[in-house]
Amino acid sequence: MNKDKLRYLTRTAMLLALTIVFQSLGRFIPLGPNSMYIVGPLVNACLLISTGLVGIYSGTVISILTPFGAILTGATMPLPLAPFVALGNFALVLLFYVFRKKKVIGLITGAIAKFLVIYGSLLTIIPYFKILPSQQASNLASKAFGWPQLITALIGGIIALPVIMRLEKRI
Repeated sequence: MNKDKLRYLTRTAMLLALTIVFQSLGRFIPLGPNSMYIVGPLVNACLLISTGLVGIYSGTVISILTPFGAILTGATMPLPLAPFVALGNFALVLLFYVFRKKKVIGLITGAIAKFLVIYGSLLTIIPYFKILPSQQASNLASKAFGWPQLITALIGGIIALPVIMRLEKRI
């Protein structure tokens, strides 16, 4: 294995591990449902840092694995929703990568896309699968997968941008 591939794998693994640590800590902080306002920005920051410093493939891997890691660490998210959250994470990562020269635009468009993908899929696709009763689905959509997804993605970007800018000079 050449040196560049090893660096890529190591950085991706470290950021994935950090993401899982943040998700685990969210279960230990006694904030109840408000822990998503701490964990969400930290996880989104890891998604953006991995994309900004390692590349699109690193961000994609972490964005796909993150919802399953959340379930494994005790999040109260039904398993069938994980692919839609992964798709929303990927939208954030993809747009941040596309606009990598204009990071703020990438952050804003990515956060909006993440919100639209997750919220839209929960409202339109999920009811057809009868995963959750319609009242529970709309409640879940508004409280956990609605505007909080937009807010936590933006705050995660505010955390990630200085880290990326600082580390870009050193890597």
